Amino acid sequence: MTSGVNELVLEVADLDAAERFYTEVLGFPVIERWEGGHWRNREAVWVLAGGTRIGLWKPALGIARARGGVHVHYALSVSDDEYDSVVERVRARGAQVDEVEFGPGNARSAYVADPDHNVVEFWTWDVKQGSPGAPSAISEGVFGV
Repeated sequence: MTSGVNELVLEVADLDAAERFYTEVLGFPVIERWEGGHWRNREAVWVLAGGTRIGLWKPALGIARARGGVHVHYALSVSDDEYDSVVERVRARGAQVDEVEFGPGNARSAYVADPDHNVVEFWTWDVKQGSPGAPSAISEGVFGV
C-alpha cells in the first residue's frame, strides 16, 4: 500500500520561468538542481511542496523511455487554517486564482496555472474521508465545474 505522492515531475518549456513561478508565486523552496554531465546533461530544478518534491524538467526522453503528457491538474493539501493565507499570497504575486467549494461547506480549493499551463490545486479536503460532495464555483467565470 502506498502512503502518498513522494514526487511529481512536470515538463516545462522555460525552466527559469517555471522556477520563478514555483518559488516566488507559490513559495516553494528549491531543494536540488540538475545540470551537466553528472545528470546526463538533463536540466531540472526540484522544489519542495510539503512532503512532495516537484521536478521541473526541460523536455527530454526520461525514465521508461517516456515523455511528459497532458493532464488536468494535481492537488496539494492545505489546512483550513492556512487556506486563506495561501490564496492571498498567490494572488498578491499576480496569479489568477479560481476558487471552488465542495459541499456545501465541506472543503475549498484554489486553482492556479503555472507558466506551462499545469494547474496546481490547493485543497482543504482529506481524501481519506471519501468524497467531499459536488463542486460549485466561488470565483466568477470558473470553467469546468
